[in-house]
Amino acid sequence: MNYLEGIEVIQKYTSGSSVEPVLKFIMTVPHNEEAFANALDEIGGINKYPDTFVGLLSFISFILGQKSKMNHLYETALEKYESLNQITSKKRPTEEEAKIKRTLTDFILKIEKVFEIQDLTDESLVKELNRFVSEANLYGVTENEIKNLKLASKTVALVEPHLDKQRENYYQYKKLSSVMVRLIRIADYILEEAKLGTS
Repeated sequence: MNYLEGIEVIQKYTSGSSVEPVLKFIMTVPHNEEAFANALDEIGGINKYPDTFVGLLSFISFILGQKSKMNHLYETALEKYESLNQITSKKRPTEEEAKIKRTLTDFILKIEKVFEIQDLTDESLVKELNRFVSEANLYGVTENEIKNLKLASKTVALVEPHLDKQRENYYQYKKLSSVMVRLIRIADYILEEAKLGTS
C-alpha cells in the first residue's frame, strides 16, 4: 500500500474539484470489515474514532466498501424495476406486480437519500484530509512515518461530526440491504410467474 502516492492525491484536491481520485485511493486502503463492524457499536458508546491518519483512511475505506455493496443491490433493484415495468406496460399489472413496483420505488428513493448524504459527507472529509495534509507539512516523510502519523487534535474535532454521519449511513445500509435482498428475491419470483403466465 503506497500511502505517499495517496498523500499526493489528497494534496492535489482543490475546493470545487472532483473528490473521485481521492475516494478511489481511499477505497484501496486495507480495512478489517469485521473489526470495524464490531467497533461501530462501541464507538457509539465511547464516541471514539481512529486518531491516526491511516486509521481514519481505513475507517472511510470501510464505509465506502459498504456503500459499494449497497450500490450493487441498488443497481439490481433498478434492473428488476425496469423488467417489471416492461411486463406491466403490455398489460394491467396484477396486485402483486403493482405492490412490488411501489415498494421497490420507495426503497430505491430511500437508498438515493443515503447516497446523497454520504456524497456530501465524503466531500467534507476529503476537504479536512486535504487541510490536514497541507498543514502537517509532510515533505520528505517516509512511508513508515505515515503509518504512525497521528491526526492533529483540531482535525479530529473537525472530522468527528462527519464520521458520526458516516456511522449513521453504515446503519442505514445495514438496515436497507437486508430489505433490498428480500425485495429483489420477491421481484424475481414475480417476474418468473409473469414469464410463465405469458409462455
